[in-house]
Amino acid sequence: MNTIYRQGDVMLRRIDALPAQAAAIPPTEPTRVILAYGEVTGHAHAIDPTEAVEYTMQDAANVVRRFLSVAGGAQVRHEEHATVDLPAGIYEVIQQVDYSPGAIRAVAD
Repeated sequence: MNTIYRQGDVMLRRIDALPAQAAAIPPTEPTRVILAYGEVTGHAHAIDPTEAVEYTMQDAANVVRRFLSVAGGAQVRHEEHATVDLPAGIYEVIQQVDYSPGAIRAVAD
């Protein structure tokens, strides 16, 4: 069973390996990898770029998927949530969504 870590509307699911099609992307900002922005507050779920590398890919159903590779441990920080400690490993980044008839949208933090 894969371990799950959660901070607000962001879930990190530990997986066995990075998909072969996943490509590394540069940090969102010079000092942090942003996992999700809070649209209301401007706060962010973020990791120091020296602790993790972000990857992305588009799967067969054209869904964009995101991943993190954490070499020696990392901390997910947010201004309004407790810090989450991630051990070394590969994680899929999943943002919670709301469903309403006719639309699926990311949850606003």
